[in-house]
Amino acid sequence: MASRAALAIRCQTTDHNLVRALSIQNAQPVMMTDYPDPTPKDGQALVRPTLVLISQADIHACRNPEHHGVLGHQFVGVVESANDESLVGQRVVGDVNITDPDSTFAKRGIGHHDPDRRILGLRSFDGCLSDRFVIPERNLMAIPDEIEDERAVFALQLAAAIHVSRVQHIEGKAFVTVLGGDLTALLCAQIMGSLNASVRMLTGRGDRLELCAKWGIKHRHLEEVGRRADQDIVIDTMTEPGSLSTALAMARPRGSVILQSHPIAVVEDQTPTPDDMALIIERELKIYGSRCGQINDGLAALQSGRIDLSGLITKRVKFNDVMTGLRAAIEPEHIGVLIQMG
Repeated sequence: MASRAALAIRCQTTDHNLVRALSIQNAQPVMMTDYPDPTPKDGQALVRPTLVLISQADIHACRNPEHHGVLGHQFVGVVESANDESLVGQRVVGDVNITDPDSTFAKRGIGHHDPDRRILGLRSFDGCLSDRFVIPERNLMAIPDEIEDERAVFALQLAAAIHVSRVQHIEGKAFVTVLGGDLTALLCAQIMGSLNASVRMLTGRGDRLELCAKWGIKHRHLEEVGRRADQDIVIDTMTEPGSLSTALAMARPRGSVILQSHPIAVVEDQTPTPDDMALIIERELKIYGSRCGQINDGLAALQSGRIDLSGLITKRVKFNDVMTGLRAAIEPEHIGVLIQMG
């Protein structure tokens, strides 16, 4: 879990009237008003973002001394220019993994695992917290007319939740536990519950339990539940010290534990203890990792109308007040912090 210490933030302004951008420099977010206006290369689109959703991956990037460039990776935007003229004027979301389509990994259909991939706003590629940004045209997907912007901005997170459900095939009415209370956990619980699984969510936050009650998802406070080794699948979205041990203790013999994180894994000390290793061996447990997903799956889930997103945006701020949004994203009471770019 991200530290709740206040972010050290400074604002850099000049007399130039160029692109506004939230850039990370020396592990500090800097709100710039003179960032170079991006120029798309061949095969890239120029996009004007309208909404950007902040995640814990963004917060960790702010503190990474090796990270530089414009922040932001979960967006809804409008294409201003592109080689593919059919994209111009379209509302779009995008895959954040930027991979050479001719790479060996891409040709095998696993471009998200290319070790040389760049990641929008998170690794070696400027992100979307800017008045305009560039992204490969092949990474974009048009938003169906019936999906509003404030729903479409969840497409990436939903894609990741759907991917979790495909990492381990669900057979029959499996017993599934989701550990955690952040946006990822809440969406995973909804997705798994739609697959004929008996799902429960365990968290230490009462407000998250109220959301589960509204959705009809079983829920308990994490500290009130025993470790009875009776769950077919345990999804650990917490990835913090102790959560792996908790997940392993709940998994039945030959059950599965799925560790879910962001496009760049945000994991605190999860070194397995000797007891953890003993459980893995003795119960013959399967351990999976999970991140990202296919953005079109997220849009399809939204288009189905079966995903309830009410209550998941807990703060909205304008781009000029983005520092307030970043500070809010650190606080545990907030689920989704939305930056309105206009």
